[in-house]
This record gives sequence, structure tokens and C-alpha cells, in this order.
Amino acid sequence: MRSTMNRALSERKPGRLYSSSILKAARLFWTASADISSTALADELRASPDISAIGLVDAEGRALGIVRREQLFGMLSKPFGREILGKMPASELMEDFPSFDAHEGLFTVANALLGDDPDHAPEFSLLVDEDSYFQGVLSARDLSAYLATMTREDIDLAGSLQERLLSSNELARGDDWSIGAWSRAARGVGGDFWFTKSMDDGRVFLALCDVSGKGVAASLVVAMAWGMLKTYDLSLGLVPLIKGLNEALIASFHLEKYLTGFFAIYDPISRVLELADMGHSHALVFRGAKARKPILGQANLPVGIEPTLEPGLVRWRMKAGDRLLIYSDGFTEQENSAGKELGEKRLALIAAKALASGERLEEALALAFDRYRGKTPQQDDVTMLSLSLR
Repeated sequence: MRSTMNRALSERKPGRLYSSSILKAARLFWTASADISSTALADELRASPDISAIGLVDAEGRALGIVRREQLFGMLSKPFGREILGKMPASELMEDFPSFDAHEGLFTVANALLGDDPDHAPEFSLLVDEDSYFQGVLSARDLSAYLATMTREDIDLAGSLQERLLSSNELARGDDWSIGAWSRAARGVGGDFWFTKSMDDGRVFLALCDVSGKGVAASLVVAMAWGMLKTYDLSLGLVPLIKGLNEALIASFHLEKYLTGFFAIYDPISRVLELADMGHSHALVFRGAKARKPILGQANLPVGIEPTLEPGLVRWRMKAGDRLLIYSDGFTEQENSAGKELGEKRLALIAAKALASGERLEEALALAFDRYRGKTPQQDDVTMLSLSLR
């Protein structure tokens, strides 16, 4: 450990840092001898307002405890404080804070300190090596900031990976049919995704899924589900696919994460749409100028909450001019500045108006969504997928 002397204070910069150790989160490395007078310590700290705590060490550098700046100057400000502290060694100001091995795992220590009640976590902790030599002082603020930075970096990475995955989606198109899609996460990474794939026999597979929760955890489910859809032999049909996805989710996330989804295969020759609505139900069919709910058959459970799942399928014959709109509840549950949800009825009216005027449905819905919420933050991930027949 490298030392930088500042008269009574010594800054001991750590030598080797392990990326996963708690020492990575520490920002305070100042020490003083335990026998230094409290007034001398205060005089040194006056010139360094960024030092909120120091470690006191013995003559060999072994850690003895922590002195908080706030406590030291609080006592100094009291009547006759300087006279009292002038006769008191700094060791008498040491407080009882927890101590950890500086190379202990970051998350092990974070869990021990923050636990279920982070608001009452110790303000400081002493970090030492295996021989009790001082390594640093960890503040709860520095730990929280470091974890927040890690989370932000994880979110950015997950968002980048998710964007890369979804950008490789194909928007299949035939002579008399086409697919449109749009998606936007609420927190950089999300739990909504859409997927389409042309099949070798001329049919097309399409799916829209909404994973429980948001953020990085939901994005892990998205990546796993998307990868399975990408590599699955869709000619085997929807039931084996959904059952396999259900088994994979339960094996990986142990009933803690699930997804609702709309899975379908469209046959352009017969114009038959075979579909499985897995607890999703957010779909509209536009025929002429009217919007209506499609017949979705029996109520299926979401994927990932029941080990034995038997998906029920529905076959629905579409007609020329039909538009199928599948969407996530982030659309309909979005509130405006008055606290009113957009709702399915309003969404249907917006979509019908856009179709009547020849607008692209995905562009019209995205614009209308942002107009409706105004300055109200987006509250959930939003995704839409459409199948249009000419």
C-alpha cells in the first residue's frame, strides 16, 4: 500500500485491487496515529473538507478504529471544546463501526451492511487485511454510489445487447400481407419484445411477449426467450414451443419470473392464423372501420408459473383488409398529466383513425402515445406488433 504523507495524516493508497472486492468501493484512505491529539487532527482536517472519516492506526499501521469528521468538529464547536480536545488523544473519539476483510466479496459485504434496511446501515466500515493492517474506510454513501454505478453500467450493457438482439428481427412481408412493429423500454432495458420469423413452408411466425418486472432482471428473460425463439424449429408447432419455453423459464428462474405472450403462425395461402394467447389478451382486430377483440379461445396461463402447461390453440380465418394489432399493457395503462389511463377504447380509436387515413400504424401509435402522456414519464415498456392483409 502506497503512503502519501500530509504531516499528521497519511493517505495509504491501496496497491492491488481485485475487481470483485469491497475495497473497490472505498474512497477514504487517510490514517493518523492513534496517539495524535484531537486538536492536531482537527487542524489537519480543516484543510481537507472532503475527508469525512479517518482510520486510526498503531505504530505498525494496524487498524484500531475510525474517527468521524462530523463528531470531531461537533465536539470542537462546543464551549471549551478546543481546551477539552487539546488534552484528549484522538483514540478517545473512536467509534464502534464494523470491520471487514478488504478483499471480501463486494456483494457479500454490501448485503451484510445494507441488508433489508439500507436506511439504517452503518455510516462507515473499517477495511483491513488478514493481518489487521489498515486498508481503507468504506462509507455507506460511497458503497451506494459504487453499486449505483455498477447498476447503471449493467443497464447500459444489457440495453446495448437487447437492442442488438431486437434490431436483428425481420419484418416479413408477402404479396398481400405485411408486418409492422415498434417497441420502447421504460428504463433503458425492458421486458417487452416482439419476434417474427419466416418459415420454410411460406408461413410466418410472430410473437409479442411481456416479461414480469422491468430492468436488467427482465432483460435476462428477454434474452433467453428471444434466443429460444430464434433457434427453435417452428415447424414442430406452437404447443411444443410454448411448453419448451415454459420448462426453460421455470428451470432458470424458479417461478420468480414469467411472461405473458401472444404466439401465432400465419398461413398466407389459407389466411388462417393459428394462435396461443398465453395470459396476454391485449389484441384487437380491425375489419372495415370497426375494431373488435379476436376470439382467443380458452384462457391460458402465462408462461413460467406452472410446471405442467397445456396451451390451448385457436384458429382464426382472416380476410382481405384485416389488421391484427397486438400490444403490451404499457400502452393502455399509461397515464397522462391528469392521472387518466390511455385505455383500450382510446387506443382502438387512435388505431382506427390512423388506418383510415393510410398512416403506418406503428408510427401513428408511437406519436399518439407520446402526445397523450405529455410530460408524464413513460411508466412501462410499450410494444406493438401488427399483421396487415391487403
